Amino acid sequence: MHSAAETMPPPAAAGHAIWNPAAAACWSIVFTPAFGAYLVMRNWQALGEDARARAARKGWLFSLGLLSLELLSSALNSRLNSESNFMPWIGVAWLLVWSLTAALPQARAVRARLGPDYPRRQWDPVLFAAVIAGTGYVLLRALFTFMFVALT
Repeated sequence: MHSAAETMPPPAAAGHAIWNPAAAACWSIVFTPAFGAYLVMRNWQALGEDARARAARKGWLFSLGLLSLELLSSALNSRLNSESNFMPWIGVAWLLVWSLTAALPQARAVRARLGPDYPRRQWDPVLFAAVIAGTGYVLLRALFTFMFVALT
């Protein structure tokens, strides 16, 4: 069996910086796996790993689907005056599955291929975007819940 370093193509040009995949996994605890899955996908693209980028895109889309399901579940629970406890557990389970199947393998591959000294992307812009997106999600959730309760 080949190691990750042996199966990966040569490193991308020196100008192709990536986000630290281990840090992306940690930030996903705060910003959901959708955040980390997007960064992992973009990292694979920067490294020239199109097949792995497509696989990571599926994880990103699944994460967005879970966020949509959580939005609907929250509105429905508010309308029915009930509290369902299954969505938080599904979210935690997905975070663990995604971390072990996407973030950890990328962290290992980057370490094996590039070592500890590789060009890194800045976190400020993407963290700012995550805060904006998270705020938008919270506002959308509140609006959707209000509309669902008030109009039904």
